[in-house]
Amino acid sequence: MAGHESDNLDNNELARMRTLLANERTFLAWCRTALGLFGFGFVIEKARLYMQKMLPGTPDAMLSEMNFLGVFIIMSGMVILVSAAFRFYRFEKSVGARVRWTTPYPELLVTVAVGVVLIFSSIAGKIFF
Repeated sequence: MAGHESDNLDNNELARMRTLLANERTFLAWCRTALGLFGFGFVIEKARLYMQKMLPGTPDAMLSEMNFLGVFIIMSGMVILVSAAFRFYRFEKSVGARVRWTTPYPELLVTVAVGVVLIFSSIAGKIFF
């Protein structure tokens, strides 16, 4: 296979590529975790709103605790997303600078998209409920 691109790569460069791909998989796993937390926090907040409107005898202490829990879980998801993005970009910069084919733009798009969905969902939740 003369001229095949992998023939020109040494073992160190291939190891860097595997490491960068593992870094990307880890980043995407943390994004999935953050999205799961966002969803769970919104479910708790939605349940609180349902209980507040449909079950007028619900104790205020319970509603307050559900509100705190929902906001805490959503904020935890945001912290996980931001710290995963920070970790990914820092690692990508240190190792990825040595491998010319890498670009962090798809991961940047994932981070921005998740952030935009979170912001619009929060705004829509406050407007409609």
